[in-house]
Amino acid sequence: MPLSPLLALSALGLAALSTAPAHAAATDEAPSPAAHAAPTAYALVVGSNRPGPGQAPLKYALDDAGRMADVLRQVGGVSHDRVLRLHDPDAAELSEALAGFEPVLAAHAARGEQTVFVFYYSGHARAQALDLGPDAVDLSALRAELESLGSTLTLVVLDACQSGSVSDTKGVAPAADFSTSSVGRLQAEGFAVIASSTSSELSQESPELGGSFFTHHLSTGLMGAADVDADGAVTLSEAYDYAYHRTLVDTAETAVGAQHPTLETHLEAEGALVLTRPAVASARLRFPAALDAEVMVLSLPAERVVAEVHKAPGRALDLALAPGGYQALVRGADMRSCSLQLDEGAPTILRTGDCTKLSASAVASKGPLVASESELRRAAPERLFLELGLATLRDRDDAYTERLEDFGFHHSILFDFDLLLTGTAVWTHTPWLAFTGTFGNLDAARTSRDMGPTDEEGLTESTDDFSWHSYRTGVGARVQWPLANDWLVPYAQASGGLAWTRTTYATEDETDQETHFGPMLAGAAGLQIVPTFGSWRHIGLYGQAELITAPALTNLIGDRHDLGGFSVALGLRVGG
Repeated sequence: MPLSPLLALSALGLAALSTAPAHAAATDEAPSPAAHAAPTAYALVVGSNRPGPGQAPLKYALDDAGRMADVLRQVGGVSHDRVLRLHDPDAAELSEALAGFEPVLAAHAARGEQTVFVFYYSGHARAQALDLGPDAVDLSALRAELESLGSTLTLVVLDACQSGSVSDTKGVAPAADFSTSSVGRLQAEGFAVIASSTSSELSQESPELGGSFFTHHLSTGLMGAADVDADGAVTLSEAYDYAYHRTLVDTAETAVGAQHPTLETHLEAEGALVLTRPAVASARLRFPAALDAEVMVLSLPAERVVAEVHKAPGRALDLALAPGGYQALVRGADMRSCSLQLDEGAPTILRTGDCTKLSASAVASKGPLVASESELRRAAPERLFLELGLATLRDRDDAYTERLEDFGFHHSILFDFDLLLTGTAVWTHTPWLAFTGTFGNLDAARTSRDMGPTDEEGLTESTDDFSWHSYRTGVGARVQWPLANDWLVPYAQASGGLAWTRTTYATEDETDQETHFGPMLAGAAGLQIVPTFGSWRHIGLYGQAELITAPALTNLIGDRHDLGGFSVALGLRVGG
């Protein structure tokens, strides 16, 4: 049986359970939790991105459910085989899953054993029901199913709102009271319910966090950030207080407005109700007592945000994490990036002196919060890319080419377009503005005319050849609009510079070459497709349509040829 129960039911006064351990001193040494008996814990974790009628799909409900399941397994004392996850279920699948726990819990009760059942839901909801796609699960019916399971204590966590029409909220259109009424309908003997918002608010998702504000902060608190008394255990009140304040701070300035999580309990309780014990986790990140900073922790290599901690000086803090590689972004007196490797056993101490100091330009201003990895990426003005493209350019007919025809010259190629190879260096100044430098070829042609008498087969004994190859170089500015978390970036750009061409006139007796120069102007519109994983965005594709004018080729009587035209390019974008 795991050492760390999800809920040490000392709050219920059960003889088999202990109260919370004594407070630990505020030092860099980890507190040692007291050993105690534990009830058997089970969990049903539900994530549903599916929209109901009139709703838009959610982005991160499945990720939220996965995060909560990991926390329950790592520090909540719920073994892997006792956590059941449902992805986008319908109402029948949810009811079947709940019913499957009933005989298991009943068997424990028959043996006089205490049990804990956790129900977590992230998804759409309305005032009276959870929305599972087209199915609506009535809260009264859900309460009846949960009560019938027979667990000693049931903890319900609802990360959902009634609905909302604003981007990144959980729903589409406001309806009647959800959070308060749902808590009221779910209250029962031995129930504790945490809801993500009040009756008049919408629960919000965060693209930077890759999940909802509420679940992100609740899970961070359960991993140790909420352990105010540094006793190695996180109680229900500590977890709720932490999630409440951090969710409120993060949503206070959003377009949707402040979000206030709610807590309602109906328990026969005397002491603190322990939810998690981060001190017994296999791997931990320790924040020293003297550290005064805001820290965002990202898992590697995916650079997914796993925790955001506002560390105050005065006591050490342990954050329970899975073994592996991490990056910590630390904002205190300055901004630092720390690479960490967490191994099982002794905690890894965050030593900011060993971290890389970031330049001021790499730090995005976000009030009291740590800049997210997306914002750090957007703020970096040093980012360089190289675009290599292959394009087609349709040849232009003008007075110059007509004059060649008047003198008997004709094209000796089958197609009236050229293939261009272009290289462009792009320096990103801001997310919306970049500067470019371009080099590539332009119009090329080969013409010829018959000269002299013909032979017996009617073939001309000699020809004159006239050809040219042209090039351009220039600088420009690009206005771009990052979309889809920077994966898609449409843009428009204008550039100017120099065009030149090398002509060759070859007869039977001699060859003459000349170089001509002239201005080059171009306007383009395109789309960058850049897969972005945190700050990793080193390779992608682009497509571009461009109109070029380069009147740089003239003849002796003043006719001028424009070496540009309309081109369409596809290419590769590399850099970082």
